[in-house]
Amino acid sequence: MVKRLLVRAGIGLAVAAAVKMGIQKIQENRAREKDHSYLDPKWDEVPSVDSDKDEDEVGLTQLDSIYRAEWQANAYPRSEAERRALEE
Repeated sequence: MVKRLLVRAGIGLAVAAAVKMGIQKIQENRAREKDHSYLDPKWDEVPSVDSDKDEDEVGLTQLDSIYRAEWQANAYPRSEAERRALEE
């Protein structure tokens, strides 16, 4: 009798743990579905936010602006003439 009770309790705990994990998965999926902030800006279509402040940013998209900032941070030459000057 005690053995049967322990088996049933173990099965009940296992089912409860599985249900809890399922509920957590559902809540995580709902939270992930609500957070699309990383998808909202279409960076290759939106004009650069600094285009009104910086002449070099005029005509660039937000993605181009990010790449430009990375190139400047890594000291890539801006033009072919600068590249040749650095080689000489």
